[in-house]
Amino acid sequence: MTSFFIDDIVAIKVSFGGRNDRRISTLKFQTNMNIGKNIINPKNILVIRLGAMGDIIHVIPAVKMVREALPSCKISWLVEDKNKDLVETVSEVDEVNVFPRSRWQLWLRHPERYFQLISEMFVFFKRLRAKRYDVVLDFHGNFKSGILGYLSASKIRVGFSRKYCKEFNYIFTNVRIAPPQKVMHRIEKYLSLVKGLGIEAYYQRPVFSVPEEYRDYINDFIRQNQLEHKPMAILHPGTSLFGKYKRWSPEKYANLSDKLIEDFGYSVVFTWSGKEYDIAEDIQSRMRFPSTIACKTASVKQLIALLQCAALYIGGDTGPTHLASCLGIPTIAIFGPKDPVIYAPYDDTALVVRKDIYCSPCAKRSCDHVTCIHSITPDDVYGKVCELRMKRSLTF
Repeated sequence: MTSFFIDDIVAIKVSFGGRNDRRISTLKFQTNMNIGKNIINPKNILVIRLGAMGDIIHVIPAVKMVREALPSCKISWLVEDKNKDLVETVSEVDEVNVFPRSRWQLWLRHPERYFQLISEMFVFFKRLRAKRYDVVLDFHGNFKSGILGYLSASKIRVGFSRKYCKEFNYIFTNVRIAPPQKVMHRIEKYLSLVKGLGIEAYYQRPVFSVPEEYRDYINDFIRQNQLEHKPMAILHPGTSLFGKYKRWSPEKYANLSDKLIEDFGYSVVFTWSGKEYDIAEDIQSRMRFPSTIACKTASVKQLIALLQCAALYIGGDTGPTHLASCLGIPTIAIFGPKDPVIYAPYDDTALVVRKDIYCSPCAKRSCDHVTCIHSITPDDVYGKVCELRMKRSLTF
């Protein structure tokens, strides 16, 4: 049973067939949506998932289902500035609204900017309210996303129920969906949000739209480094600084890379972002065979274009790993502390490498020993590569 609350004026419990509840036989986002005594025309929907890359990728299948149910509806997505490019590749989204987190955080450290900050915040929220959203779908489920949804002035704000969101997010929503279980993959959790509204929802692999100019940039890189003659194995050894403790060691990446080149004839390419270039150089310095450090991918659109050229991808528990898997690339995900039941790549193109450690999985933000990641050997990952090649009958 799926139940939720509508509490703008009076709390009314509605369910699909609950024994003691007021019954609504059909509740769907269609031309007219009946909620209690109100009739809503959902012509303008705001999706809120501010970040990060992996979580945004996990929300896309749910947004695809909303688009299928409402082909003529305008769908906007509110996202933090650093993830804007990713959402722009989602064809189901009509408009991308940017929450300027990076700039506002910078201004908070400079008192002389406070007036400008307050002025810009006022304009931002005024514009958000002016959009007149009929429905907000808050997939993020924390205090910040709750505030943003509430300040949009939408009358229908859909989110997760109290036990399935964080930081009192539920106080800002008035339609609250309870997923069927506590521990479930993020994609399934996000699909449950739209299922709870009566929309038929099932997983479909995301499709990313990338302009030709970004593909041209990647094609130039491939030609200049003569990478078109061999199957390309992309390895992404970095993570965000926030997830630094989830990184596998450069020495092990080097050992594995040499095996991929020697045994299978791959061209090994290391992708990177920000300050991760030094990690790729460190790995190269430990290798016996030559490899390539990828060109700078200043936009996720460039990264998508590069990943689409790969025959194999190997990386840690990080956004590009989920991106590679969603693109249908044979993917090996090296997992340490996080629970793969919740966070692993979802597609059947991916395999997970992890060790059963007494303290893993865990929800810690840092760790002194990270035995779970350090105990994984190059042979462990190599074995999964062989398994994946056999599973997919790959001959490259």
